[in-house]
Amino acid sequence: MHRHELSVLNALKEKKKLSLEQLLKESGLGRDEAMWALGNLAAQGFVKMEKEEGAEVRISDEGREYAKNGLPESRLLKRIGERGMRLDEIGNKQDQIGFSWAKKKGLVDVAGGMLKLNDKGKHAAYAGLEAETVLRALEKDERSYKQYRGNAAMKELEQRKLVEVRSSESVGSAEITHQGVLALAKEKQNEEMIEALDRKMIKSRSWADKKFTPYNIKAPVEPAAVAARHPLRRTIDDIRQAYLSLGFTEVSGPIIEPAFWVFDYLFVPQDHPARDVQDTFFLGRPDSLNVEYTGLVDRVKKEHETAWHGEWSRQVAMQAVARTHTTSVSGRYINKITSEINAGKKFEMPIKLFTIGRNLRNETIDPRHIADFYQHDGIVIGRGLTLANLFDILIKLYKGIGIGNLRFKPMYYPFVEPGVQLLGKHGDEWIELGGAGVIRKEITGIERSKINVLAWGPGVERILLVKKKIDSVASLYGSSVGWLREMEGA
Repeated sequence: MHRHELSVLNALKEKKKLSLEQLLKESGLGRDEAMWALGNLAAQGFVKMEKEEGAEVRISDEGREYAKNGLPESRLLKRIGERGMRLDEIGNKQDQIGFSWAKKKGLVDVAGGMLKLNDKGKHAAYAGLEAETVLRALEKDERSYKQYRGNAAMKELEQRKLVEVRSSESVGSAEITHQGVLALAKEKQNEEMIEALDRKMIKSRSWADKKFTPYNIKAPVEPAAVAARHPLRRTIDDIRQAYLSLGFTEVSGPIIEPAFWVFDYLFVPQDHPARDVQDTFFLGRPDSLNVEYTGLVDRVKKEHETAWHGEWSRQVAMQAVARTHTTSVSGRYINKITSEINAGKKFEMPIKLFTIGRNLRNETIDPRHIADFYQHDGIVIGRGLTLANLFDILIKLYKGIGIGNLRFKPMYYPFVEPGVQLLGKHGDEWIELGGAGVIRKEITGIERSKINVLAWGPGVERILLVKKKIDSVASLYGSSVGWLREMEGA
């Protein structure tokens, strides 16, 4: 008999019957070890197990926010107060949700364009809503669910998907049987059972006169959550697959760059606001990085001073920065390929490249902005390319990612002319996904009649916003395992 089984039987022999928690304490076994042993012993009729019905409660991110700040209808009741509130003051999404639930619960009356609390609403505003009380209790201790089981407020929270209740079955207690007592009495305590063979046993054949521990693959164990890829990682994989399916080749580049590749080569003026310390992270060690291509640096200097009518500083261009966009990678490859074309090298056109990577900006955190984010950049180098080709590629690309509804509107970006902003729909609102356009000849160094370069650089996290998988890009960087499991199918 396995030592874990012996531990369980010895513990039960002393107490006859134990709860699972007591058994773990008495036997010194871990939960999985005890469950495995109990399964084996129950199959042989040596123990009896009593099952216990239970439930696991998970609070959604929205539910946790309401537990902290109050349900939308509760917040609305406080705003209405004694004086009332005009209907046209209900503007944001939270107010709309609050109004809907306040009406449904019969807490407010509407007359003459005014919203007022009725007696029930006044009492709720004073005493609080039961659903809010239950939600806060669950947020403090999810095990308190038992006292609210079947409660109308609990049902409401489930209906609103603020909490999820999953039924579970576990071992409540275990009891040794008469057969178990006899089996334990017959068991030779000094008999060695081999759990695993090692090199020494095989070489000496010491296993030949011993017994092997039997295994029961049907023995119950504690449920384990299946591993899942993070939604952001799945989105990046989807983007990569969409590019590859359109014949693009993936490239990459450094995150730490001289400002030259992040700004100057891309025709961003040295006094442009995007270069300010408010947006860009400048490094202290090293505080500068050199660019090897002297001819290129001289050409960029000339283009800047001609176009922007000011002195161009090499020192500013060589400042070490954390890249603010992956367009710096595209810039490196545009320079490499166009330089080779100018040198007479022949390429099969069009050349299609893409990159996906992290960027850093000194952003104020809000539902659409974070300081550390991902971006995907694409370029197509060829002859006779126009905005029509750009739109066609982006529509096909985003359709491959799962977004079929896009808009384009004119927009200024220093490195493209013409430039467009790519928009996706988030709820009732169109939000920016990124910029795109035709790369300026000041960057390529080649007349457009010979070579055109199409380029774009949308954000990755915003794709999940548009696909309605998240409400805030910051939620992708939280530490909630429960949230990740909820997003497995996203």
